[in-house]
Amino acid sequence: MNLPRGRLVLWMLCLFPAGLRAAGAQPAPVTVTHQADRVVLANGLVTAELALKNGDLLSFRLGDRELLSEPGYLDWHDGRQHRLASAALELRSDPATAPDGRAEIAFSQSWSRAERSAPLDVSLHYVLRPGETALRQFAVFRHPADYPAGGFGQSRFVLRVNEGWFDTISVDDSRTRLLPPGATPSEVVGPKESMRFTAGPFAGEITDKYHYFTESGGHFFHGWMGSTSGLGLWFVYGSTEDQNGGPTRQHNTAHWPRMLLKILSCGHYGAPGVSIPAGQAWKKVYGPWALYANAAATPAALRADAGRQAEAERNAFPPAWLNHPAFPPAAGRGAVSGRLVVRDTHAPDQTAAGAWVGLAEPAPDWQAQSLDYQPWVRADADGRFALRAVRPGRYTLFAFVPGVLDEFRRDDVEVTAAGELALGELEWRPVRRGRPLWQIGVPDRSAAEFRHGDEPRRWGRWLDYARDFPADVDFTIGRSDPRLDWNFAQGTRPGPGGEGWVGTTWRVRFEAPAPAPTDGEAVLRLAFAAAHNASLRVLLDGKLLGEKRGFGSDNALARAGVHGRYSTWDVAFPARLLSPGPHVLSLEQSAGGAPFKNVMYDCLRLETP
Repeated sequence: MNLPRGRLVLWMLCLFPAGLRAAGAQPAPVTVTHQADRVVLANGLVTAELALKNGDLLSFRLGDRELLSEPGYLDWHDGRQHRLASAALELRSDPATAPDGRAEIAFSQSWSRAERSAPLDVSLHYVLRPGETALRQFAVFRHPADYPAGGFGQSRFVLRVNEGWFDTISVDDSRTRLLPPGATPSEVVGPKESMRFTAGPFAGEITDKYHYFTESGGHFFHGWMGSTSGLGLWFVYGSTEDQNGGPTRQHNTAHWPRMLLKILSCGHYGAPGVSIPAGQAWKKVYGPWALYANAAATPAALRADAGRQAEAERNAFPPAWLNHPAFPPAAGRGAVSGRLVVRDTHAPDQTAAGAWVGLAEPAPDWQAQSLDYQPWVRADADGRFALRAVRPGRYTLFAFVPGVLDEFRRDDVEVTAAGELALGELEWRPVRRGRPLWQIGVPDRSAAEFRHGDEPRRWGRWLDYARDFPADVDFTIGRSDPRLDWNFAQGTRPGPGGEGWVGTTWRVRFEAPAPAPTDGEAVLRLAFAAAHNASLRVLLDGKLLGEKRGFGSDNALARAGVHGRYSTWDVAFPARLLSPGPHVLSLEQSAGGAPFKNVMYDCLRLETP
């Protein structure tokens, strides 16, 4: 069989998916070649060309197929965009002498007081191994104690893939689809990230980068595929320990036109940026991740293969090939295991199945942490969990469970190198301020169960509210249906004559049973799935119970989400106000002037003595 070199590579890949080798096959050695303005890494399957001055990925080829349309780069933002500009090149692993034959190139840049750059030292590492179609990467950010205060709100590695090969985005099973070429005419419909195609077969459709955001917990690969080329290009990785804001934090993945992103740290949806004060030493390894190329007969086969590769990365974490003093190897890490058990007299059937269990600093809220590492894992159906490959240190263990309006916490969890910490059964008695009189919603840190909440990543849902609820939400306990009669967001509505945006008032009607409480406190427990520049007044039969002004900054409504940064608010009031008979609870979201000021309720529960 006489095939051109590029087609031969693809034919072999179809037989032996990338990352696997045929029995007895000897992969070609990795080579490192210096040219005038670049260094070239190659292993007979893929070739990567890196700019000498800044480490930009100038080219990435599978066989002779160029997979990129523009150079890829690392950046970080602190109000300005920063990139490597005058990096020093280091060959950290010579494939001619490395036992595993790998090449590792590092591009490092130290902060200069003479330049207007963020006070950080940054290094970007590339690793190529024999027999793989994966270019591996990781980045290290460093802030010595003698640097002035600094940080960044977001950092990412940015690629634009070659649309000659790729036309199908793939984030997850529900968001794998064709997208039009980058030159397709479009118009901004607002916000600026939302664009409507104005010509071609996609005319009238709206695309938005936020439609392809995903939660960091449980997400390990995304990319682009070709519906006819049989090629795929993916970011795959084996851990999210480096991610800021925990498993519910949302980040970008890929979007039109042909963008492919690996987010290192993200500040969207209320997540925290990195902020290091003067006098504090800090260092963090982001990654590793791999730019993985594959080939298969169908997009479904491409995605399945990428999923297997991501699973292999998870099973191999921490990888033995990553040798850096700030990255403990497997022998230098520990493990934590246990079983979470929920005991709630008001919900005796509640279990810890599917709980998120993680390790973080004791304060602030783990959603607001970004400087350190947070390993998280899902508990099984019996509440059992096992956190593996944990960096040594002292942590607080946190857990939250779908169906429980609360959060479990255990302090002083110490992880040692090679240690196996078995915590046994962890009993969790969720906070109760009394017996529940009524509840709206399921406490799962999301507004997905309410009207339009099951339509995430759809543009313009804020425009539906005035049509769906011309007189605002008026909800009767025991009669109204949350899926139909409770909107996923309480925001604003067009003002009189369609001018401007004004606040909204929602009402909850309920009956209080006899006998009436004579003393003690009742508590309205409010859990917010999101909030943005909101002001909320709570009234019972016209009497003000509490007020919360100007809270939230996650912008989840504009960003097509059903959750942002989770928070709670307990509003206590004299229980004697609940005299037997009908009552009206009013929720006044008074902030107006813009369409995106809102709260998204996760759950509302009235508890009485």
